[in-house]
Amino acid sequence: MRWRSSVLLRLASAAASSAYLTVSEVFPLEMRAIAISIFYAVGTGVGGFAAPALFGALIATGSRGNVLMGYALGAALVISAAAIAWRWAVDAERKPLEEIAPPLGDEPTMTGNGAQAQR
Repeated sequence: MRWRSSVLLRLASAAASSAYLTVSEVFPLEMRAIAISIFYAVGTGVGGFAAPALFGALIATGSRGNVLMGYALGAALVISAAAIAWRWAVDAERKPLEEIAPPLGDEPTMTGNGAQAQR
């Protein structure tokens, strides 16, 4: 039973780490650090407060079935997050971050005749 908990912890840790780093890639360069910190803080806050309270309540019932349902809820949340990412996530592999979300100051400017000029 101990090895199952270890495997679950490793999978959950990898999922959490990749989630906030992947989400931050869609923000412009100037905003990436704050995006990472916000996603990490929200995820840690929710996971750090809700999960122990939920599992504490489930364990207090004395029913293994209730604890199993808690794990099933966690698995369903991870699977739904994977499905959402698979459908709507930005393809960022092997691309420079500036190509995914250009820096804010990198926008083309308009010339007097309406044509775009590059800086």
